[in-house]
Amino acid sequence: MNPIIQLFQAVGPLSQNAQSDFAQIIGQKSLTKNTILLEIGQRADSLYLIHTGLARVYYDHDGKDVTDYFAIDGQFIGAVPSIITGLPSKKGIQLIEDSNIYYFKAVDFDALCSKHHELEHLALKLTQLGMLQEQERIESLRFYSMRERYEQLQQKYPGIMNRCPLHYIASYLGTTQVSISRIRAGIQ
Repeated sequence: MNPIIQLFQAVGPLSQNAQSDFAQIIGQKSLTKNTILLEIGQRADSLYLIHTGLARVYYDHDGKDVTDYFAIDGQFIGAVPSIITGLPSKKGIQLIEDSNIYYFKAVDFDALCSKHHELEHLALKLTQLGMLQEQERIESLRFYSMRERYEQLQQKYPGIMNRCPLHYIASYLGTTQVSISRIRAGIQ
């Protein structure tokens, strides 16, 4: 079964008709490391599932590349604000590893949701789960030590420490590579 449909069905059931129609709008690609799925300034039109691999969302802040979040094996990634507003994205999406991705265009998905309300309901549930994860991230930045945030990163993205350049991890955590090295060494 298509991994995007599997992910939706983990949240709730989908009829055979909804599954069949959904499968028709989902594409699949194998892409190489450093492929840019979305350039900063482009309008986003698709959501991606990183079936296998690793990707990041990033933005530019005063000429500095900042990693906003990751998607790893079985996680979604996309520039949702741009999809919702239709405005150019302030963030880009880059593959950090060779990756096998599945994707669908938001406009096609919206049309399917009008036809299959159970799909719309599951999309709402997944959106709510995403909002909860973002709230947890905000709270971690405000209330947790660097060591605690580092440990949370390892739990949320299993294996990322061996798969991702340290400067992206440091950027995501809002710290330096030296601080991460100290945490790893047990100094901090």
